[in-house]
Amino acid sequence: MNESLPPAKLTDRFLAYLFDLIPFIVGYYGTLYLFIVKLQKWPYSQAAMQKAFIAWLLLYIVYQTLGNLAGATIGKSMFGIRVCRTDGQPLTPAQALLRGVGYLISSPLMNLGFLWSFFQAQSRTWHDLLAGSIVVEDRQKSQGAALFSAVVSLLVFVAIMAGNAWFYLLQPSPMDHEAIRKAHGGLQVLGAIQEAHKRKTGNYTQRLGDLAATSGDLVRFRQSMAKIFEPNGFILEAGASSYLIQARAKDRRHTIVVIEGP
Repeated sequence: MNESLPPAKLTDRFLAYLFDLIPFIVGYYGTLYLFIVKLQKWPYSQAAMQKAFIAWLLLYIVYQTLGNLAGATIGKSMFGIRVCRTDGQPLTPAQALLRGVGYLISSPLMNLGFLWSFFQAQSRTWHDLLAGSIVVEDRQKSQGAALFSAVVSLLVFVAIMAGNAWFYLLQPSPMDHEAIRKAHGGLQVLGAIQEAHKRKTGNYTQRLGDLAATSGDLVRFRQSMAKIFEPNGFILEAGASSYLIQARAKDRRHTIVVIEGP
């Protein structure tokens, strides 16, 4: 490595990475909102979200590849760092593409390939090692500017961790809401089957098998139950003039849903 090219500070690399990534995250969620909510062109499904994710991921790789070829993305330029070969020369087109695609290797397992830079002598990530690249300082920073970047990086990192904890542990996701909605819909169907059973026999039933038989399609009934409800926590109670059905939805919290009738 050329000793006149000190490796970029990890704090600057982190902030540049976020600056480059945020527009693509906004684009991804904006696409979902536009095509699912606003225009209603796509169904609300995992497949639709995957389609949008892959499209924006490919755009991000193209953006990174072009930035590698130019020596710096917009984010890297803002924070005074650039990417080059270990001898200080610009990356070749093949190296630029390899480094852009290498993000797919560095990202899994909680961004292990990025975290590798903490333990690598030249602060190189897996995609740097793959492409034969290194991120270096393009201009020298004062101690005050370096300290400011470090403080901002720490605050942003803490905010991201707190946001992830809130979103993934405390806040129900769209998929959780969908699972709960399906569970409520499933209970409505079971309630209708209970009413059909009473019209047929004169009584509500406490046996799930009776509801399955009344539904007229045992196989589909079992498949639907397994798809909508958790296998544990199902309660079916019935008296002469009323019934109660309780189940757990297939969201992350296994939310309890209840229907009483009539």
